[in-house]
Amino acid sequence: MKNNLYVIIKIVLICALLFLIVPHFLRPKDSSVPFEQVVRQTVQDMNMDLYPQRNNQEIKRYLNLDPTQYENIAFYRTTDALNASELLIVRFKEDDQAQAFEETIKKRMASQEKIYSGYAPEQEKLVKEGVVRVEANYAIYAVGSEHAQLLSQFEESL
Repeated sequence: MKNNLYVIIKIVLICALLFLIVPHFLRPKDSSVPFEQVVRQTVQDMNMDLYPQRNNQEIKRYLNLDPTQYENIAFYRTTDALNASELLIVRFKEDDQAQAFEETIKKRMASQEKIYSGYAPEQEKLVKEGVVRVEANYAIYAVGSEHAQLLSQFEESL
């Protein structure tokens, strides 16, 4: 009986140890590609007239994100209020920022979807098709007709 108890305790301790250690090794390695290069390669061949770059105050206003909390951040948004097109590229300072970032952007998408649902169904569809992707220490949020190409070029740039 005593031996069985020791075996069970050993198994539990080994499982707990694996539970704590394995995620560390499964986490993707941070990208060392410079932020400016990631942005440049992501938007290459795109008509950036649709996405003028926005400042930190507009990042706070539109996305409810504090730009000072991130290593780098670039936000592009159309000037047309009836167009939902947006592009955001972020480089995290810390690994644990990714989840909060995703949650904030998903709230933004839900809010935008609700806004456009009443009067602009084509824009609502663009928001629904929009993407939020985290890749190691980088993330992208893209809404617009070119979101798939932006995502592909973003992934290739890393």
